This record gives sequence, structure tokens and C-alpha cells, in this order.
Amino acid sequence: MSLEPRVDGDRRPTIDLESAVQALRESPEFRGPIEPMDGHDHANDHFALVYEGEDERCAAAVPFLRQGLEQGEKCMYVGDEGSLDAVAESLRERGVDVDAALESGALVFETVRETYLEGGSFDAESMMELYEGAIEAATAEYEALRVVAETGWILEDGVSIEEFMAYESKVNELFKDEDAIALCQYDREAFPAEALIDVVRVHPHLIYDTTVCHNFYYTPPEEFSGPDRPDRELDRMLGTLCERAQAKASLEKRTETLRAQHEIISRADIGFEEKLRRFLELGREHFDLDIGFLAHVTGERFEIVDAVGTHELIQPGKAADLSGTYCRQVVESERLVSVANAGEQGWAEREAYETYGLDSYIGAPVSVGGEQYGTLCFASRDARTEPFSEAERTFLELTGQWVSYELEREQRQAQLSALNEMSRDLMDAETHAEITRATVEHAEETLGLPLTALVRYDRETGSLETVGRTERAADELPTAALSATPSGPLWEAFTAGERRIVEDVDSISGVGDDVTEIAAIPLGPHGLFVTATESPGGFCDAEIEFVQTTAATVETACGRADREQLLQEREETLEEQNESLSRLNRINDTIRNIGQALVQASSREEIETVVCDQLAEVGPYELAWIGEHDSVTDEITPREWAGAENGYLDAATVTADESVTGHGPTGTAVETHEPQVVNNVLDDPAFEPWREAALNRGYHASIALPLVYGDVLYGVLNVYANQPGVFDELERSVLAELGDTIAYAVNAVESKKALVSDEVTELEFRVEDERLEIVELARESGCDLSLEGVVPSTDGQLRVYMSTRGASAEDLLAFAPDMATTEVSLVSEHDDEGVPVCLFEAALSEESLCETVRRHGGRPRTVAVEDGAATVVVEIAADADIRAFVEMFVGNYPDSELVAQRSDERPRQTPTEFRATLTEELTERQLEVLQTAYFGGYFDKPRGQTGSEVAASMDISQPTFNTHVRAAQRRLCRQLFEASTADD
Repeated sequence: MSLEPRVDGDRRPTIDLESAVQALRESPEFRGPIEPMDGHDHANDHFALVYEGEDERCAAAVPFLRQGLEQGEKCMYVGDEGSLDAVAESLRERGVDVDAALESGALVFETVRETYLEGGSFDAESMMELYEGAIEAATAEYEALRVVAETGWILEDGVSIEEFMAYESKVNELFKDEDAIALCQYDREAFPAEALIDVVRVHPHLIYDTTVCHNFYYTPPEEFSGPDRPDRELDRMLGTLCERAQAKASLEKRTETLRAQHEIISRADIGFEEKLRRFLELGREHFDLDIGFLAHVTGERFEIVDAVGTHELIQPGKAADLSGTYCRQVVESERLVSVANAGEQGWAEREAYETYGLDSYIGAPVSVGGEQYGTLCFASRDARTEPFSEAERTFLELTGQWVSYELEREQRQAQLSALNEMSRDLMDAETHAEITRATVEHAEETLGLPLTALVRYDRETGSLETVGRTERAADELPTAALSATPSGPLWEAFTAGERRIVEDVDSISGVGDDVTEIAAIPLGPHGLFVTATESPGGFCDAEIEFVQTTAATVETACGRADREQLLQEREETLEEQNESLSRLNRINDTIRNIGQALVQASSREEIETVVCDQLAEVGPYELAWIGEHDSVTDEITPREWAGAENGYLDAATVTADESVTGHGPTGTAVETHEPQVVNNVLDDPAFEPWREAALNRGYHASIALPLVYGDVLYGVLNVYANQPGVFDELERSVLAELGDTIAYAVNAVESKKALVSDEVTELEFRVEDERLEIVELARESGCDLSLEGVVPSTDGQLRVYMSTRGASAEDLLAFAPDMATTEVSLVSEHDDEGVPVCLFEAALSEESLCETVRRHGGRPRTVAVEDGAATVVVEIAADADIRAFVEMFVGNYPDSELVAQRSDERPRQTPTEFRATLTEELTERQLEVLQTAYFGGYFDKPRGQTGSEVAASMDISQPTFNTHVRAAQRRLCRQLFEASTADD
């Protein structure tokens, strides 16, 4: 079948030469080369198979038939009766359902007797009519008719070769432009050589030795049988020789061009620019044209990148409007365009021809990363005599592909270089702000991404915030609107952790007019890398890949910055912890030393001296001093100090009033009873009155610790450090505990002084304040009450014995829940001339009168309530702060007054000393049991309490009570009698 268009219209046959050849090309049985069939104008679909052996015949015939059945064609096989079964079996072996094909009529087996020899002898005209009818019938129901015919019968039935070849020649005309194709089989071993020569002449295509080739020895029908056959055959042979010579020369030229092309490509010592120039020179020579050039097209702008040849308008750097160039056709069609003769092909009236005056031109598109870059072109002022051949077109297309590849590689190298440069800068960036700044700068200057922004996720607000953008992005990329929750594309990309491409940019307010797409690439938990393109087709795959690589680089930098920041924070924390631990060890050592000294201290002055000396010796402390508050003048005066004082205390006035000097840390500590810290003397307003003096002496931080035990203030400890920020939470807490320890120690020595001092001061108070529970008890019950004795227990709690007169035990016990006592129990009850007299035992709480007096260094001597008023006599040390004690007492019981103050000097052998000597061998538990028994009336007659009752009150068993009492009595007797004997 001819490749020329039909005369009667544009319809092309459904079966063509290439289709038949393809069946052989795809067949595993067919091993030979196949010559391309395109370009042979006189060819039609009529093959001659010259085979040697059955395998070679089946290798061509079976795939030929199988393809026809697969394509919905009607297949006819014409052969001897004995060969049809063998052909059917060969088809079955190769996967063809022969029975189904025969049943449907798609496959037909015809014998030679039924076709070629239907009338008993061969008649060419009858066969032509038979095939003409077969084609018409087949194409009415099927896609086409496919015929395979055997020819061995010619030799057996005496048909002349000349007659059959004339018939074969006419078949070419019959099959021309019809939906039909035929394969005639000739056995080389059966046919004589001279007969096969004619077979070759009448078939346009040959299959021999599993090789398919176009037959240039083919003679058209009108020439094969005409009277001028010798002359025409000679002309054809001579023409064929010329064509082969020309073809060989063309092939050699193409081979040489390909060799030169390969040499240019393979040169590693020259760059792209030099290779491009050599390609342009090579192409100009190959096409025999004057000019070669590469042009870059951006929008409607046309610019020459490089050029060879002599044309004033086609030189490197020259630019023009695309609409006035030959390249416009290439760009718009996106395919190769060739013009051999501009005048004859209707280009003479175009603007490009008038401007450039080129009569011949061939140009191919060049793309980079899937996006159109420009054109690769060759042209001349002279027209060509022949159109551009397929080989020339292919050469230009391949060269254009190489240029595209090289440009893309150059672009990738430039991008990689830019990424490497950005990566180096990002490696130096330590914070997210520095990363943002470096990314934006590179996006604008080196990466070729002028519309770029970085959007960070704010963990505190739970939203996306734009932290950096290029100059153009600030005006043309509205990231704030795109980040809206929950439907903004940037928010969706971030929460999904997936790339988002925003295509419908026209619906977004604030987007630049030329922007076509916006890409949002997540940066893990850090945020998003956002960039936009103005390319007409949006982002190509290569651009998206580059953007994602850039985003990955930024994400890596952010992750590294986070890790380094976390590591730095951990190191700083560890350093702070180590420093804190070192300071803590230092403070603990100091506190341990102070604690040991406090245990041995016998006076308040000794305690204060030890504390100041120890603290002043420990860096970074420079000065430690303890001040005493005068409640009348509100002045705070130093009692003791140590360290680099350098006259500071003489120059400093400190008070606890409303004046300027009363608002400092020391005065505030006095007022609030809370530690006060100034961690930077330089900028703390409260320290302003003493700032200059402190800084001149190297004091940069201070802490004021009130020495409070109970509610008694024993002074203020002030410590100064030689650097700011010393008194952090840990150090403040430890020093506050030290202050409590010091106050406790001062209270202890003051209390001890009241107990063992030779000189004491007795203070007598009259109390009518109902906040003293015994006053309220006496008034409510109408009784009188007196303290009989106080017994300290081993757990530090006081047990008290009180006697009452004038109220029943039942009435008095009803008041127990409202008293500052626990475990109240009745020891004894009797009548004295009709008046009830009771003895009670109770444990005192912290709020009781006796506990309050004892905590403040006093010793209750007498507590008695008569006529609803209490008389309380307290002993304190002679050198104790009487005014402070009185203020404390009146502060706790406002409706009270000091009615007497007496000094008393104890004898050399004081009762206390005698008692201490007498009881020194007793254990605390034995002394407690003995005192409880005594005050409980165990030794009275009659006994106020039995041994069981005393034991129960102490929560011990009676045998234990008896053991302690006997042991205590034995030791007291030894002290009394053995000491007396010794004295005697």
C-alpha cells in the first residue's frame, strides 16, 4: 500500500507498511535486522518472502498472521492441502486460538485449487477479481484483509514464471491504497535463480534470511511489462547507482558529523560556551548555511546568547521583540520549523523576513527543566535547492537536546553552587533570625527566587508568622493571608506536613499580577519555605525539586540551630548547676561550721561573732554584719560585723521607718520579717541611698535576713557579695534557713540565760485580756486558778498541772476544746469546806502563755487567776532586752500591763544549781516520770493519782512507770546520802 495520500480524500488505510513490519520486529522468532520503511514513496504493502527451510518460513508467516488477528483483520492463508494443517499447528504453538479464529471467520484457510487453480488452470484476471472481491468483503466487516500465499504450486502445475510475475506486478496496483497487505512465499531451494530475480523485481519489499528490507530493485508495473522495459530498466539501474553513491556520500558526511559531534561532547577540557560555539560552527557546515545561533526567550523578549556567522542583527547580546523573528514560530509551535525557500513558502511578506532577510532557516526548541528556554537555529540569506532532510532535522533535534541538557546541567550546577554558598552561611548562623536573614538574602541574590518568604510557627500563639521575605515578596506575596487558620493553604501545608502548590492565585488578594503559582514547603516543626513563580506554566518538576532541596537545606539549618541552642542551654544549665552545686557546697560547709560553732556558743554575742566571721571568709561574700532594731527610734545599728567593711557601716544610716533610708532591704526585712534580696546594687531603686558607698567598696549584691524565732526579731543579718546575681533562689533559700537557725540559737541561749543566770529580772503582769484562755475560763466558770508546775517532756512539749477552786471538774472540762491545751485530764477532785477543788493535767500547745514566754527567753514563775484577772510573774535574764519582752507580751495580750519589775540575785548555791546537782544522774525520762508523779499527787497522802493513772497520762505501762520511779529514787538517795557522807 502506498504512503501517498488517497486521490479521493484524506482517508488513509487502516493498515500500513510500518504496521506489518512492526509484527516482525516484535516477534521473538524473527532475529534479522529490519530496514526502516519510511521515505519510500513508491512502496506498497506487498512482500516477497524468500526462505530456506520451514523454520525460516514460519518465523515470518506466523507473526505476520498473528498480528492481523490481534488487530481485528481478516486473515487468509492460501496453500497446498498438505501444508494447511502444519500452518495451523504452528499458530497454535505460538499462542493463537486457531479454532476460535476459524469459527468466527477471522481466519480462513484456502487451497490453491480453490483459488489460483479454481478453473483447473491459472488465470491472472480471475485471481485479480477474486482478491478484489475478498478485499471488499473483508473490509465490510473487518479492519483489513491480510493474505499469506504459497507459490510452490507454480512449478508443479507448469505455470510460466513470466506469466505469474506479470500477475504479481499487477497485484501491486490492486493493493495500492487499499486496506490489504500480502506476503508471498518463495522457496529458494525450489525456484531457479532466474525466476527469483523476477520475483525480486516485482515486489517492493523483501524478507530474506530473517531480514526485512526495502527493495530498490523493484520495477513498477507500468515498466515491468512495457516495450521500453530494457531502456527503463537501464535508467533505473543507473539512477539507483547514483542514488546509492549519493546516499553513501551523505552517510559518510553524516558519520563524519556525528564523529565531530561526539568529539565535541566528549571533550572534558573545554566548557559549555566553547562547546556551544563549536556546535554552531559544525551545524553551519553540516547544513551549508551562513549563520548559527542560540537564542534565549523570556516572555516576548528575544536575545542572542551566542552566534557564529556574519549577520549584523544576529550577534551575541543582540535583543529584539520575539514577534519580529523567525524563532516565534518555533516558540509558539514548540517544535522544529524549517524553511528551505522563504519566498516560495510564503514568508517573504512577514516582518521577520523584512528585518533579517533570511531565505533559508531551520530552528528547534530548547528547554531547561521542562520549561521553554529558547531556540537553536541555523539560517542563510540564500535559499536552499532542497528541503531539509529527516537526517538534518534529526541532527538539529539531537543537538538541541544536548544544548538543553547542558543548559540544565549548568543551571543545576549554578543552583548547587548557590545552595552550597547558602549552606556555608547557614552553617555559621547560630539563631533562627540569622538563618532567616541568610536565606532571604540568598533567595534574592543567588538562588533566583525573588518571590520568597520564610514563615515560622509560633508555639506560644499557635499560629504562623512571617519572619522574613525578599523585597518583592513583601509587595507581591501575601503570606499573612495565606497563613490564616484553619483553611489557609500555608496552614494546611504546615499541619499536613506536605507540599502545597497554590494554582488559583487570581483569587488571592495581594498576589502580584505576573505570579502564576505559589509553592509552600514545610520545614518540619519550624514553619514553611514559601516561594512563587511567574513562569506561564507554573513550576516545572526541576524547579519544584530545587525549591524542595532549598527548603530541606533551611530545615536542616533550623534543626541544627535548635540542637545547638538546646545543647548550649544544657551546657549553660549544667554550668549553672555546677556553679550552684559549688556554691551550695561552699554554703553548706559554711553553715556546717556555723552550726558547730552555734552548738558551742554560750552567748548571743558569741553567736553573732561566729556567724559574721564565717560568712565574711567565704567568697564571693565581702561583708557580713548583724544589725539591731530600736523599736523607739526605728534605727538599725550594727551589733557585730566582719569582712571588708572599710568604713561602710559608719557612713550608712539604716532605719525601718517611712523615710528613704527605711525602704532598703534591711528596713524592709525588719518590717516584713522576710528575706530581702538586691541582686544588682547598680540598678535597684531601693538601694539608692547606699549605692555609691557600696559600689566604691566593691559590693554589687546584698541579702538582708531577719533573725526571727517565733515572732521575736533578734536582729537582721546582712551579707554583701562582690558580683551581681549571686543570691539566686537556691542561695536565698539556704541562707534563709541559716537565718532561722541563728535566730533559734539566739533564742536558746537567751532562754538558757534566764534559767541559769545568777541575776534575773522578774516582770509581773496583770492580765485581763480574754485572749488569755485561763482568764476567760475563770470569768465564765467563776473559779480561781493557779499554776502548780510545768514539766518539760522529752519531745519538747510542756505538760502543765493547774489547780482550780470554785468550779466543778465537769464544768471546767467543758471549756477544754477552747483552751490552748491538748490531752486535758482530771488528776483529782475534792471539796474544801464545800468548795470544789480540782487538779488538772494537760499538754500545752504552741499558742499557750507558757510556751510563748519560754520562746522569748522567759520562765513563767507564777500564773494565778483571781476575780477574773490573771497575775503572771516571769523571770528573764538580767541583761535581756526588757523593753522588747514587754512589747512582745503586751502585743500578744493587749489588755495587760506591767505592774512590777524586780531584780533578784540568786544565792551562790541556787536552787537551780542544787537541783542540777541533785538530778544530774537522772535521765530525761526518769526526771520526767518523777516530776509527773510528784505534781500529779502520786507522793501525796492520800495519793492524788495512782501509779496506773500517772502511767496512763504519760502513755506508758505501769511496770515501766514503776521501773523509772524506783531508779530515780535510788539515784536521788545516792546523791543525798553518799554526798552527805563524803561531806562529813
